[in-house]
Amino acid sequence: YEVAKKHGVPVVIMEPVKGGSLAALTPNVQKIFKDADPDASFASWAIRFVASLPGVMTVLSGMSDMAQMEDNVSYMSDFKPLSEEEQKVIAQAQDILKNIDQIPCTGCRYCVGGCPKKINIPSLFTAMNLNLIFDQFEKGKQRYQNETQGEHGKASDCIRCGQCEIQCPQHIEIRSWLEKTAETFE
Repeated sequence: YEVAKKHGVPVVIMEPVKGGSLAALTPNVQKIFKDADPDASFASWAIRFVASLPGVMTVLSGMSDMAQMEDNVSYMSDFKPLSEEEQKVIAQAQDILKNIDQIPCTGCRYCVGGCPKKINIPSLFTAMNLNLIFDQFEKGKQRYQNETQGEHGKASDCIRCGQCEIQCPQHIEIRSWLEKTAETFE
């Protein structure tokens, strides 16, 4: 973004809600947003944040159902950039989120296709994040067990070939996180 802005190149933003992860926030972050605007969806904060950045030409948001589409249209059809006060709310939420140890996986699945052990990496990371972000170890372990049955490999099956990391647009240290996931759930 900074390089494009420096050269006056308009920017198209993809995945402003990080694959939906910014719509499912921890209770303390949810409270910050609800206290500021009880009627605004969590997704609206993320989308309006990026749409308010100078030089952004358009924002592409994935939607799973009609309610999400209607929500997006409700605040983007007559778009108003974030106010200074709203920027402060975002900064508060960012401070909390920065201090949560988590895997920044958006679930794009680019890492899965080349995995010789057929590890469903995004699903295993979702399980791990349930534990890391929401302190839901049992729910995470159950998800992990469900995702490692049948043809899908376990985190410990990783042979550290690195194919996944080459494909990852988030530049996640996938092999390291798979090791931690195996230590946690196996």
